[in-house]
Amino acid sequence: MPARRLVPTLCALSLWLACGSPAAPPPQSPAAAAPAPPPPAPEPSRAERRALHGQGMAAYDHKDYATCASLMERARDAYSAACCYSMAGNRDRAFASLSRAIDEGWRNPAFEKDSDLVPLHDDPRWSRELSHFQAKIAEHNRSLNPELTRLHDEDQADRTGPYEKIDWSKITPRDQARRKRVDEIIAAGGARAADDYYHAAMVYQHGDSPDEIQRAHDLAVKAVELDPKHDAAKWLAAASEDRKLMYEKKPQKWGTQYQKVDGKWVLWQVDPGTTDEQRDEWNVPPLAEAKAQADRMNAPK
Repeated sequence: MPARRLVPTLCALSLWLACGSPAAPPPQSPAAAAPAPPPPAPEPSRAERRALHGQGMAAYDHKDYATCASLMERARDAYSAACCYSMAGNRDRAFASLSRAIDEGWRNPAFEKDSDLVPLHDDPRWSRELSHFQAKIAEHNRSLNPELTRLHDEDQADRTGPYEKIDWSKITPRDQARRKRVDEIIAAGGARAADDYYHAAMVYQHGDSPDEIQRAHDLAVKAVELDPKHDAAKWLAAASEDRKLMYEKKPQKWGTQYQKVDGKWVLWQVDPGTTDEQRDEWNVPPLAEAKAQADRMNAPK
């Protein structure tokens, strides 16, 4: 959200050896030899993966879950493929894709409550994959600063639920305390891994001033330097740059920031000089997709 390869059975060969044979089969002529297997499909580019993912989401919206799963496989999105296989009723493929997603680094605990995966909950393999996920999370967390992880998780938890119901009078002081503690940890050399800097950047992304948002950008860029494949950090580096520009009342570069105007969400003004190809390099959706997101945000709940 690869086609099966047939494995020749040994049963026929075992029976032939046990019973014997009067003569060996004649050698195959070159013309009758089995054709060489096709070369593996080339790895899709980021732009191709994004396009396939978009097609997969369109199939999902039309409840064509089998097509969605196939497209998500081609997009190399194992988790989304698992969701689509689950909705299509293909449990074997769903569990295979979910296990692969966990092995590849899927670390979002929300999957435990993902409604697309509910059809898998009564299968004994579900508890196995929960254990698999928890073991991978524990292994990953051993390499991280646990306090930065906690500060990030608290920051995100404060922003769950409907935006209109968030009590900013309570959250703003907590945000300020978290940013202060992030600075203390980093000054003491407590950030080492890419995710440490990503967690710190996310806390600073909710700062009150352009300088604090610049701090978020610098931390996200450091995470990308440590792990060039850290797509979430790439997006955050772009989003923090956009947010600083918005705070300065300037057009944003990438197209990640929205503002409420007369009760409706609108995409903040975007500099037309940035191309979708440049956005793709920083894991930012095309501009058309960003505009469509505003429509989804304004849709009746």
